[in-house]
Amino acid sequence: MHDAPPGAPYDWWRDSNARYLGYVNELGEAYRPLIPIQAVWGSYVIAIGYAAGDSIDKTRNELTNGSSTKKAFAVGGCAALWQLLASVTLPAFFVNKQVASTSFLIKKYRPQASPSMVKFAPTLSGLAVIPFLPYVLDPPITFAVDKLESVLLA
Repeated sequence: MHDAPPGAPYDWWRDSNARYLGYVNELGEAYRPLIPIQAVWGSYVIAIGYAAGDSIDKTRNELTNGSSTKKAFAVGGCAALWQLLASVTLPAFFVNKQVASTSFLIKKYRPQASPSMVKFAPTLSGLAVIPFLPYVLDPPITFAVDKLESVLLA
């Protein structure tokens, strides 16, 4: 979730459909019970590549605009930290736990459940939480990373 302030310059990494690349690992985690583990790992490669691209772009933009090296690396480093927390690590953790918990609960409390429920319900529950994660995770992560950036630039 990226709400640019009015009048902010266009940011391809956060304002275009490219931002959905940061969600690929969440899909990988949701589909973990149904796909080969290599596909899950591949989803992380895509999401981390997106995070790295955003961070490199932020650093390059600062250097191109004449900012000091300290500021450029603070901005780029904070972008990397934000992306790794808000796009890669924490959302994947929550989706993974949702899928695992659903699978556990079905097996424990519904042992007579149909094979299709056992197979697909965990993935569906993981997919169901993905749309809510930016609203829950992004504000506190943004607050913390913004505070860190202000300390680094002081």
